[in-house]
Amino acid sequence: MWQISSFFLLLLALSVSLQCWAQAPAEKQEQVHVKADALTYEEQSNTVTATGNVVVTKGETTVSADTVGVNRSTNEVTAQGNVVVRDPKGEINADTLQWEMENETGKLTNGIVYLPRNQYILTGKTLQKSYGQSYHIENGAFTTCQCSDFRKADWSISGKTVDVTLRGKGEVYGGVFQVRDVPLLYLPYAVVPLNRERQSGFLFPNYGFSSKRGFVWQQPFYWAISKSQDMTLTTDLETSARIGLWGEYRYAPNERTEGQLAASYFNEQIGGPATTSAPVNRWSLTGIHRQSLRDDLRLYSDLFFVGDDSFLRDINHNALDLPVTEDLSGSDLRSRRFTDSHVGGVKTWANALLRTEASYYQDLQQDQDFAFQVLPRLQFQGQHRFWQDRLEAGVAVDGANFYRNQGYAGQRLDLAPSVTLPFHWGDYAFGAMQVVGRETAYHLTSEALGQPPLPQPDQLHGDRTREIVQLNAQIGSRLSRVFDVGWGRLLKLQHVVEPEIAYLYVPLVGQEDLPLYDSLDRINQRNLFVYGVSNQLLGKFATTPTSDGSGQSEPQTEIRELARLSITHAYDPTHRLTQSQNHFSDVDVSARLTPLPYTTFTLDSTYDMGGEGVVMTKVGAFVRDPRPLSPTTPLLQHLQRSTTIGVSYRYISDSLVKQFDPSSDVIPPDEIDANIIFRLNEAFTGAYVGRYDLHTSSFIGNRYFVRYFSPQRCWFVDVGAIDKVNPHEFEFRFMLTLVGLSSSGRPMF
Repeated sequence: MWQISSFFLLLLALSVSLQCWAQAPAEKQEQVHVKADALTYEEQSNTVTATGNVVVTKGETTVSADTVGVNRSTNEVTAQGNVVVRDPKGEINADTLQWEMENETGKLTNGIVYLPRNQYILTGKTLQKSYGQSYHIENGAFTTCQCSDFRKADWSISGKTVDVTLRGKGEVYGGVFQVRDVPLLYLPYAVVPLNRERQSGFLFPNYGFSSKRGFVWQQPFYWAISKSQDMTLTTDLETSARIGLWGEYRYAPNERTEGQLAASYFNEQIGGPATTSAPVNRWSLTGIHRQSLRDDLRLYSDLFFVGDDSFLRDINHNALDLPVTEDLSGSDLRSRRFTDSHVGGVKTWANALLRTEASYYQDLQQDQDFAFQVLPRLQFQGQHRFWQDRLEAGVAVDGANFYRNQGYAGQRLDLAPSVTLPFHWGDYAFGAMQVVGRETAYHLTSEALGQPPLPQPDQLHGDRTREIVQLNAQIGSRLSRVFDVGWGRLLKLQHVVEPEIAYLYVPLVGQEDLPLYDSLDRINQRNLFVYGVSNQLLGKFATTPTSDGSGQSEPQTEIRELARLSITHAYDPTHRLTQSQNHFSDVDVSARLTPLPYTTFTLDSTYDMGGEGVVMTKVGAFVRDPRPLSPTTPLLQHLQRSTTIGVSYRYISDSLVKQFDPSSDVIPPDEIDANIIFRLNEAFTGAYVGRYDLHTSSFIGNRYFVRYFSPQRCWFVDVGAIDKVNPHEFEFRFMLTLVGLSSSGRPMF
């Protein structure tokens, strides 16, 4: 979208500055102070003229010039020679100024408007202001480049004439985009809004090169449909893979309703003969919708559909409008087994909730006919407290209809009443005891075999019920001690110890004759004790200097966590918890050390007490440059990056993978991850993201980026190289950004 409009906000500075000369009621009119080398009055024309180093001040606005004249009869002000108008919003320089105070109209010649806070600069040979907020500019230009000589700006957009109307509409005739003095793009006519409202138009295209997809060109078009809805349409050309189109439609008609819908279509014929079973025509559809009919009634939908099973592995993820954090290989999307879509509503009361939902699952790895679909699903949860909040009774109801094209299917109703007794023994212990009864009823509409397989499929028949009683209990304590230390800004230390024990009992109940829809259908026997302790070290720091000893002032303080250590273990006398057939679980250790606000060390590890040793561990360190970044304009704040270094090591043993899937042939990770941003100076910033596999002694993903910021702070270039593995692909990216105007390319930092 042409963002030319933003720069014409500079014209408003003209109005703000010059309106200070307008007449106002006497009780509101500010005094005008004039300093000059000489002051004369011509009685015949009723004109006061100030000459020589003239400075006129009214409120926060000052006007300086070689000569300033005021016609007291016509309320006309003229200024000549080195005219400078300053106010808190900016500055105007001109050769001459003519202003009619009553109608607030006037004319500037050879004027330049500076708006430093927003980094805008506007110039014109003639700037004519009419009634209201209407302007006509001859031979005008604008830029965001910070330079003393406008003619030396790295880039600018000029126009033969620029008209600004009362409603904030700007029209540029005969416009030219130029770099220094070299014209690059001719704009015969452009319409831009001056009040920062969205404007339909083409965005700058995105460019790149991929060893797998060839030259990549994406041309987006932005459509501002109305104040509450807009759309972006993007054409996609990948010379070695495909051509396509995708769009994103966004809407928010009121404060209770919002959503977005994204769709894409791709044709694979341009890539030549197909090397996989993927179809020629491919598509996707994603979207979200949130609507509050009342404060206690909400509707929602989450949509995610793809046209074929390999779409997520092959197609650029820009076409999917999903909140996905992509790693180096994009495995979070490429390895998904299902896409899931949900539509439903939620009704709430003071102590209850009712949800109704329909769900559709698209199986990307097995036959779609075996995928369960859920329509409808009703869930109710309610609770109420008795005996002065000493006893809580609740109930949870879950009813669902599962259907599919092949295999067993039917309905399930799960009723789970519960009673909870919370307790608190002074300052020493707190906890709760809970009993949950569960009655689950099944009705099968089909007993045909299918996926997932059952342990005893010959027993699957008719209607079945299951009864389970579950007991939960937990007790914990919190011990704390504060130490007065007085080490520099560290005033006090607090050590907090929180031990906790939880118990879960589930009796052995035969469930082999039940269908398997989800995890609710298989509740394993448990006689489990989980116990652990958490340690926390907090520091109270002075953020302002302490008093000089008189005791008359207290420093401002902040509390910050310095360290945390948690150790958790479990024991089940009736069930073996580990691969080594041990009744004791692995020991989980989690630690976090933050000695300084900009330094963090973390540890998450699992240790097998049965002799296997460490089965999982992740160690990380993060350091950030604490020095503040140099002050800059709001346009540049989000572009600044501090030097940061993040390194982590991750290891998972093969035995842990086999414990969950004995048939798995996946090689568990044993790798080093690095994420580094290095700010060399104000101009250059580099970044590196990489993963190194210690199993194969090779890199499994690398990303390199470099950003160059121009000395005039009005444009920057990002250059990146991405080397992916599985599937192998090398990609080069280039992004050029004109600050305050638009950008070309995909964001990198």
